[in-house]
Amino acid sequence: MKTKVIIGVLTLMLVGSGYWGLNAAEQLTSDGATIASNNSSENLPKEYTEPIIDDWEGLQVSVQWEKQDKISSQRFLIGINNHALDVDNFDFAQNVRIQLDNKEIPVKVQVLEKNGSGHHSSAELQVESPEFTKATAGSVMTLSVSNVYDTPTRTFTWKFK
Repeated sequence: MKTKVIIGVLTLMLVGSGYWGLNAAEQLTSDGATIASNNSSENLPKEYTEPIIDDWEGLQVSVQWEKQDKISSQRFLIGINNHALDVDNFDFAQNVRIQLDNKEIPVKVQVLEKNGSGHHSSAELQVESPEFTKATAGSVMTLSVSNVYDTPTRTFTWKFK
């Protein structure tokens, strides 16, 4: 009898956790943000995007593109969050790369504002390149954030509209 009760309780726990997991995944994507768990993120923006969140290996990197129309600079909000490592000294300007239509472009990165401390750090970046003026509807832009301790490079991809 004990075995049947234990099996029943375990079955209920398994079904309940499966339901909770599916519900949580649906909630994460229904609030407008894209959540990724595999070091690659993609979101097709409108005028301004919601953050794309890459939550992998215990370290969450989020990027929001604040699209600037037809000028040579773009703005991004980048956040790094975790519960184990101090990210105070992360150099946002040195660890961001941009590709336009799968070709890395030369950029000048300026940190406009940096916030947070300890396990949570964020920065607003202005990224300048004359290549941005060449983007047309359908052009694909990828921002990569590298060297966040020993985690893989995180990539965030958008399509110009």
